[in-house]
Amino acid sequence: MRSIVFLTLLAGCATGTAVQGSDSMTQRQTIFTSEQGTLVSDPARAEATEVDAPPLAVWAAVKKVYSDFGIPLTIDNPAGHQLGNSSFVKTRQVGSEPMPTLVNCGNGMTGPNAASFRMTLSLMTDVNPDGKGGSKLQTTFVANGQDVTGGSSYQIPCGTTGRLELLILTRVKTALGKS
Repeated sequence: MRSIVFLTLLAGCATGTAVQGSDSMTQRQTIFTSEQGTLVSDPARAEATEVDAPPLAVWAAVKKVYSDFGIPLTIDNPAGHQLGNSSFVKTRQVGSEPMPTLVNCGNGMTGPNAASFRMTLSLMTDVNPDGKGGSKLQTTFVANGQDVTGGSSYQIPCGTTGRLELLILTRVKTALGKS
């Protein structure tokens, strides 16, 4: 386990490089910074969609959706077309969504680890003009879990189910009155 953390931390010295994800959208490694140090996760999977609304309206809708989920915005960069939070902590749920429906950290004796682990999460949304008056949205979610019951300070990478990314995009469309 220590060698995995060491290799992960060692990888943090390199710059994030663009990679292709399952949806063929360019994605980057996510870097978490916490009291335990810096942790670089595997490249994230992103969900993307287009919305027939100008970027300014979409930006406001994304902010509202993040607030509805109880996710504090620490990155609000209109010039870089990105908003979100690169490192926040949640346990058991995000908004009203149970953690095991959003991430997979494996199973323990009592069921899904995501139900009891302390989760360090990164959720970022890119809002870009589509060249036709609308917007392109891409939401990327990365999770790392920590079993706090045994006093462990190590985080393990957890896989996304894709549900949170799709919920964010769907609720942004709903907030804009789009289907």
